[in-house]
Amino acid sequence: MVQENPVHVRGSRKMKRPRRIDSRILNLSKNISRRLVAGGASSVVLAGSWARGDAHDDSDIDLWVIGKNSPYRLERIDGFLVAISERTPNQFRKEFRDPARAGGAVPGWREARILFDSSGLAKRMKRDAERWTWDLIVTKCDEWVADQVTGYAEEVCKLVGNLRLGRKWAAAVQRSIPAIRMAPILAVHFRILYGSENALWELVGEAMGDEWKNLQRSAFGEGKTNFAESCDAALKLYAVAANSIRSLLTERQRAVVAHACKLAKRPLV
Repeated sequence: MVQENPVHVRGSRKMKRPRRIDSRILNLSKNISRRLVAGGASSVVLAGSWARGDAHDDSDIDLWVIGKNSPYRLERIDGFLVAISERTPNQFRKEFRDPARAGGAVPGWREARILFDSSGLAKRMKRDAERWTWDLIVTKCDEWVADQVTGYAEEVCKLVGNLRLGRKWAAAVQRSIPAIRMAPILAVHFRILYGSENALWELVGEAMGDEWKNLQRSAFGEGKTNFAESCDAALKLYAVAANSIRSLLTERQRAVVAHACKLAKRPLV
């Protein structure tokens, strides 16, 4: 059985006392909620950093709306940036079964503050989030991780090719891809629930160890790292990630990933 790491999951499944929310944010959220309900929403919850209690003055207000399927939108209201995500109940539930989304969606619902819930849908979503475990999608997770790492082998080839041709701008773009995308993939591999992407890279770094953290710093250009060093670090990040999940690869995937690792000068073992 796959267990959630308690370091990354606040309070496991015990009922927690609601966090105190800034009264300005709560009142503004309730006012916007009334407008959304008048427009047809059946449930509205406050999610994100203001619900978790780790917001700063410029954090946006995240409102998750159960209703119709509407485009994600940003509004500036009373000096705050408001992010409104309106989806159907099935669309929200689907995120619990999606390896790419579950790591943020599950803790997001666990920590959300219900503002309006005429049909009880938000309450059921929170209950489902409390009961959720990685075991429900373990096979999907392993397949998704293997597919993702295999797919990003193409970006390794592009980065190496652009470096050989002296295309620095193109290489700079490609360099950022493994630096950004490997961590979310490894978060699924290690079954990390992170709630906020702001903490994702640090959490994955703790799971992977010092070599990974040092390569990630270089790939992001932290400190005195030069361009060539940062590109080399991005390539090695891919190879280290690939080696950490190699047991999940099919024969076809292994051939693809092994070639990318060879280009990164860190063989798949």
